[in-house]
Amino acid sequence: MSSSTTSAHFLQEMAYPPYCIQPLKSWGMVAVGGGGGTAKTGVGNAVDLKWIYLNQSSDPTNNKCSIQNVNSFTQHDSVMRMVSLRKQHEYLILALNRQLKIVMLKASERDMESGVAFNLPPPPTANNQDTVSHAPPQRSVRRRHNSSSSSVIDPVNIQHRPSIVLHRNGQATVEAVGNETTTVVTSPTSRSISFSFPPTSPTTAVTMNNIYTVPIPDQEYVNALVVCPATQSKLFVGASDGSLTIYEIIWPASSSSDRLIQLNLLTSFTAHTKEIDDLAVDPFGNWLVSVSRDLRAHIYQCSSPFDKHSELDLSQFGMNKTAQTPKPLYRIRHVRFGISPKSSSSNASYFLYTSLIPQIINDKLVSYIVQWTENKQHQFVVRQRRVVSYDRVSAIAASNCGQYVSVGDADGCVRIYDTDRLKLLYENRAHSIFVTDLAFVLREENYLYETSVLSISADKNLYVHNVHPPQTNIFSVSFLIVIGLLLLFLLLSQIRFRFQ
Repeated sequence: MSSSTTSAHFLQEMAYPPYCIQPLKSWGMVAVGGGGGTAKTGVGNAVDLKWIYLNQSSDPTNNKCSIQNVNSFTQHDSVMRMVSLRKQHEYLILALNRQLKIVMLKASERDMESGVAFNLPPPPTANNQDTVSHAPPQRSVRRRHNSSSSSVIDPVNIQHRPSIVLHRNGQATVEAVGNETTTVVTSPTSRSISFSFPPTSPTTAVTMNNIYTVPIPDQEYVNALVVCPATQSKLFVGASDGSLTIYEIIWPASSSSDRLIQLNLLTSFTAHTKEIDDLAVDPFGNWLVSVSRDLRAHIYQCSSPFDKHSELDLSQFGMNKTAQTPKPLYRIRHVRFGISPKSSSSNASYFLYTSLIPQIINDKLVSYIVQWTENKQHQFVVRQRRVVSYDRVSAIAASNCGQYVSVGDADGCVRIYDTDRLKLLYENRAHSIFVTDLAFVLREENYLYETSVLSISADKNLYVHNVHPPQTNIFSVSFLIVIGLLLLFLLLSQIRFRFQ
């Protein structure tokens, strides 16, 4: 689908294969994680923080979206999954093979002459986002441009996004407390060592307790990760051996807000007989959905004792009756929950979105995106489904506003649908190989487009896909106005004729 109401922009080629991308609420940034497994391939592993510019750059001849690297945190293993949490600070929980790693992100200002980093106050919360940070009057100040801003900005009128002040002799950045090494990215290709925690650092006692080993066999690995969005009190981890591990998230006291969150193991049990592909928790924290290569989709209660509630019925999509034991033709590969937008024709408060792919790779069957809704008996039933393509779905994402869902496939194509009717709004084959993850730019961070989606792929490229606001055709409007005036004139003429 090629239209003037949509656009795609190449942003950057990564130094490693990216596998996961996560929007961050604190500073309007995104975190990208991945790696090649340094010990085996020599390709580095890292989590990169980036600012995405949806507007024109300062160069008036350049009308494309752009990217700014903020910081890069080297990891000892590939980052396959990642989730974010935020209360006093923004935290990232990384899935590294059999380990979970916790890092806390803090804004800081770096003196480029001395190389010393200074902590800045945390970004404004939702209640005071209009507050502007003021720099000392004797120094010149530059601020990051808001996505909807022009190249010239009045600092007094910055309202949309919390800013990190950048001084003449300093660089605004974000440090990762609990990470072994930190690298400030000064350009897409040049990096320099800038900060690491020395053994005598006050945070040493905290950083030693930021890595948790998941109780699974050595040959297995973490394959899915999700946090209960309603309370941010539980972390669910799915492994390649079919086990489901549940942790309690222990937040630091307000007086110790600079400390890392802790994970307390609640339970671990076998949920599936094969690898768990994906996990999702509904917006209210009632249900956990787990899908696996054993062709089952289980629904569990999100509270203790985490009993199994029901399953999604896959037999309705067709059965392979030629096999000795009939099996579903399709399996669910991805699960995501999304709120129901105000404009929806449904009375549901949220929807469940799943990708439906052929369970046999060689089957020449189409892949689907399926929307489920919860009925009064607390069972999930299909509301609607749409054909995606003959290429297998490799990633899906739902927008935080609930109005859009995006799908990436094995051929590198990205599609965006509206959630009310699953109408296709956007389609572009941006990547040369399968899409590894998708993320919507947060609605509160996007003032130029109806929606924007970030896509990453095994081809190492990062793209942004924009759906433009609908354009009003001035000729159509003028025609309708003329027709309306003509009808009004005829009506008034008839009324006058009758009274004469």
